[in-house]
Amino acid sequence: MAEVAVATALGLIQIITPVLSTLNLQTDLKKKDIESMRSWLSSMLAFMEDADMNHRRQRSRTATLTDLIGKVRTTAYQIEDVVDDFLLHSPPYTFHRHRASRKLHTFAHTLRHGLPLRGVAEKIAGIRKDIEDITSQSSAFGDGSNSYSHSNSTILIRPNPLLRDDEMVGYDKSKAELMRRLVDAAGEKRLVTVAVDGPGGSGKTTLVKNVFWKPQIQSQFDCHAWVCVSDQNSDIEKIAENLLKQLCSSRKEAYVHDDGSPVLERLQSYLRRKRYLVVLDDLLKDEYWSCFFKHALPDSRNGSRVIVTTMYSNVSSNCASSQQDHRYSLPGLEFPDQWKLFCRRAFPDNGECPSELKDTCRKIVARCEGLPLAIVTVAGALASKPHIPIEWERFHTNLGNEIRHCSSLSSINNALLRSYMDLSCNLKCCFLYFSIFPEDYSVERGRLIRLWVAERFAVETEDHTAEEVAESYLNELIQRNLVHVSIFDFDGRPRNCRVLNLVLKFIIQKCKDENFATIFPRENAGSSTIQNQSQMMIRRLSVHDHCQHLPGNADLATVRSMLLLRLPEICSSDFEKCLGKLKLIKVMDVQGAPLTKFPKEITRFTLVRYLSFRETKIQTIPSSIEKLSYLETLDLKQTEVTELPKEISHLHNLCHLLVYKYNVSNYVDFESVEGVKLHEGIDKLTLLQNLSLVKVDRKGRILKDLKGLIHLRKLGLMGLKQEHCKDLCSAVQEMKSLKTLDVCSATKEEFLELTEMISPPSTLQRLYLKGRLQTLPNWISNLDYLVRIGLKWSKLRDSPLQILKCLRNLTELQLVDCFVGEELTFEASGFKKMKILTIEDLTNLKMIVIENGAMPELKQISIRRCRGMMMLLGLDKLIKVEELTLYDMADEFVARLRINGDDRDWVKHVPLIHSFTLRDRCWSLENLSGSVSYSR
Repeated sequence: MAEVAVATALGLIQIITPVLSTLNLQTDLKKKDIESMRSWLSSMLAFMEDADMNHRRQRSRTATLTDLIGKVRTTAYQIEDVVDDFLLHSPPYTFHRHRASRKLHTFAHTLRHGLPLRGVAEKIAGIRKDIEDITSQSSAFGDGSNSYSHSNSTILIRPNPLLRDDEMVGYDKSKAELMRRLVDAAGEKRLVTVAVDGPGGSGKTTLVKNVFWKPQIQSQFDCHAWVCVSDQNSDIEKIAENLLKQLCSSRKEAYVHDDGSPVLERLQSYLRRKRYLVVLDDLLKDEYWSCFFKHALPDSRNGSRVIVTTMYSNVSSNCASSQQDHRYSLPGLEFPDQWKLFCRRAFPDNGECPSELKDTCRKIVARCEGLPLAIVTVAGALASKPHIPIEWERFHTNLGNEIRHCSSLSSINNALLRSYMDLSCNLKCCFLYFSIFPEDYSVERGRLIRLWVAERFAVETEDHTAEEVAESYLNELIQRNLVHVSIFDFDGRPRNCRVLNLVLKFIIQKCKDENFATIFPRENAGSSTIQNQSQMMIRRLSVHDHCQHLPGNADLATVRSMLLLRLPEICSSDFEKCLGKLKLIKVMDVQGAPLTKFPKEITRFTLVRYLSFRETKIQTIPSSIEKLSYLETLDLKQTEVTELPKEISHLHNLCHLLVYKYNVSNYVDFESVEGVKLHEGIDKLTLLQNLSLVKVDRKGRILKDLKGLIHLRKLGLMGLKQEHCKDLCSAVQEMKSLKTLDVCSATKEEFLELTEMISPPSTLQRLYLKGRLQTLPNWISNLDYLVRIGLKWSKLRDSPLQILKCLRNLTELQLVDCFVGEELTFEASGFKKMKILTIEDLTNLKMIVIENGAMPELKQISIRRCRGMMMLLGLDKLIKVEELTLYDMADEFVARLRINGDDRDWVKHVPLIHSFTLRDRCWSLENLSGSVSYSR
């Protein structure tokens, strides 16, 4: 995976070329040096891609090639070090207003940094020699064909039909449904494709095997065949030929030999007018289906069936795209089935776990996270072990190493390796990046995307920002079932995500092999291991919560990224020692670390792009932060920072400025959010995409600066007065890419006058208006992309639903103290896509009426502190509602919804109904779905 290092170095080459033209240092780092390194890196990247393709085919590399790849990686890192060192000592993008002061600054910088730059030539000479040696060695491999033995013969793949019944634990319903789809399918005569997707090891192939090989299934078809697509060396001709051979064999016919026509045509001709059953197992490439199988498998309208198994959800949805097709996703087993399957395999004599092993076995099963392949292989490895608790506990502790080295567990590793090798270079980087997070750590989407951008795994294209590219990478990893969504956002996007524990073991080992990232401490690492790690060339350093000391003795000069995760305490001397050794750092993430002061050493990190102090206790930011001229992300959410220095306006590369804090006890009130004070001059931050939450100064001067920030995608403002609103509307109208607008008045009684906005950004997806409104602006009804709106403390006299009902894509509606009337009516024609409804603190509200046809997709309803409310009419028409939650509602209203209550029939179809009541600062819960109640 040396291509990661190569690609990183190539990216740096792109940004250093324009810097050279501004300096008089070409004798040390000449453009021809840069061009020769760029050319070599490009050729090595192509070489790595060829080597990876051969690796995918042959599953192994020669020792010579492995050594060569290691040399390429080392040299690419050396190039990166030289370029970064050059940038470190080159004059930064100057922020001086006057030409004379800019020249003076550049001259002073050259005097200070000239000597380090004079050493570049020697390093370049050493790199040239390494490049010559590697180029000579790599030429011996040609196109890679000499390093691999590749047979052109086609092997018929016939999976063993003799399967154990216990392999199907938990999938009985899926099995029965699949059989029904193949044989009956309500008499469907058209060609039906059934796609089964899920992560590696989820049991897709096992499920299909148990159906495909049943005689009562095969007897329903004229011919049948099973091909494992991923094992056919990516050759569609060989796959089709294999398929045709099996179809002939299933009818005991001679193979239709090559008559000169393309094999795909012969396949299509053979299947015409036959009722066939074909399994395409482990289909990884979407284009195989779209370009070949979709056209080569004819529909003779006689009940033929095709089954596709794939790890990728996007491939699955493409294969099963017609109305008659079907798609099944296998996320894994529930715990009772996990335990049942494990015990059958680990204790084959009686299927019962001895009491002395139960605690350890439950932990082992939990780490398999519901994947049948993992459970079966792990249990099989344990079946022959003596029932000694300490031995089984040791197995659990070393489970990651067991998977890598134990032959009986190699199937898990092989499945992951196959998925990994199929990734592009950038996707490999993004996937491996999850290794820096601890086990069971769920990382927030925005944080992950900004980190990937800072690492340059995702870069801007002509049509998309770097953040949009990074989000597409995350979605692809999710579709490939390599990354799992922990929490979905209201609009269906992932909010938090993680990798499964066994996947984490795999990528940690890959990171160690490729020197991609270093984790302190390694799991089960002794002092010798830590010592060995301290001698490595560390590129990315992640320090986890169970680390006793920061790696102060390690060589940190080459560290580009440092993350401190879940650290309960930090030894200040260790931290200062670490910071003192950092030189070329670009990513510094200390989210949640127990820090109370901004470390002054950080302003020495000229090259840093990403800086996060989220959830720390720091209170101030020094003016010297202006030295961080490459900074792109500054995350100060949930800190004690309430004012930023005026020098923040010198950070011309800043894209994301996040500075606000929530103080919430039981309910969100007007004073729950604290923003930050900014000085004039932020109009210079023309690359800003994310700015929130900013306190508007008394004279509203900052609003005039906003007019220059036309690339903003998220804007949050607080402290607005009525006289500020004209300037606000004028500024927002220029933000053609704005997706989120969050504005809050200076007090609850201050009016927001937003009706003057003539042409609001059509791109708005989230809108939060907090403060008094005379009327709801009519322009809101034209926001076709709006998915969430929050109206708080508006105290409107007219119902806002008349304007909101036509929003075609509205998914979530929050109404908090925004209406003073007694009745809210959701009309039949409105809110067609809404899924989440929150109504809170409408003190005069007595009745909610839901007309038939309104909110047909609604799933969650939350009603809070509407003490006068007595009636909820029409809820019985909302058949998709899954959850109704009440907070501090009138006792009479709650009583009517209880079992045997007067209005129970309206809510009896809702699976989950909870009523919370706040008493003496404690919440008591009554479960209206059943009879259980408790306090917390």
